[in-house]
Amino acid sequence: MQKLEQILNCSFKNEGLLKQAFTHSSCKQGLAVLDFETYERLEFLGDSVVNFLTAEFLFLKYGRENEGMLTKKKSAIVSGNSLARVAKRLKLHSYLKTAEGVDKKNPALMADVFEALIGAVYLDKGIEKCREILSKFLFTQETEILQSDIFQNPKTLLNEKTQELGLGAPKYELLEEWGKVHKREFRVAVSAGGSKLLGKGTGFSKKEAEQNAAKEALKRL
Repeated sequence: MQKLEQILNCSFKNEGLLKQAFTHSSCKQGLAVLDFETYERLEFLGDSVVNFLTAEFLFLKYGRENEGMLTKKKSAIVSGNSLARVAKRLKLHSYLKTAEGVDKKNPALMADVFEALIGAVYLDKGIEKCREILSKFLFTQETEILQSDIFQNPKTLLNEKTQELGLGAPKYELLEEWGKVHKREFRVAVSAGGSKLLGKGTGFSKKEAEQNAAKEALKRL
C-alpha cells in the first residue's frame, strides 16, 4: 500500500480505512470479515464525494454553460468507464483482496474500488486531498473523456430519442440476476410508450446492463 500512498501523495493516518477500501465482499465467505469491513460503505461515501467535486470542477470551469450540458459532462466524467480507466492507471486491482475466482480487473468493480478509495481519503484526509487526487488523475482526462464514446451516454441518447418520438422517458426493469455473490450478472429490459419493449442488455452491474439495453434500443429506433 505504501507505493499507492506515494503515487497519491497521501499518507494515511488510519491504515484500516485503506485496507477496508480494498476488501471485497467475497472475503466474507468463510472468513472473519464483517459487512462494515468491506469496501461498500466507503464506495457509497466516495460516490457522493466524486460527484460533488466533479460538479464543482465543471461549475467553476464552464461559467457560461447551462445546467443540461454541465450534467451531461458530469455524467461522462463520473461514469463507470471513466473511473475504471483511472483505477487501471493506478493499478488498483493489484491491492484488492478478494476470494478466488473474482475478476479483479472487471471495469465495474474497479470503478467501485476507486470510489471506495476516495471515500477512505475523505475520512482520513478531508475534501481538499480528494480534490487534489481527482484533479490529478481524473479531471486531467476530461478532454479525452468528452471526445470519447463515454460522453455519448446511451441512456441519455435514448432518453432524448424517446422524448423526440413522443414515447416519454424510458423505463428500466431488472429481469433477472445470477452468479456468485462476488460475480453477479444482471439482465435488464428497457421500454417506453407504455409497455413497448425497446431492448434488453446484460452486464456485471445493473448500471452496465442498463447501458447495454439502451444501446440495443437505439439500434432498433
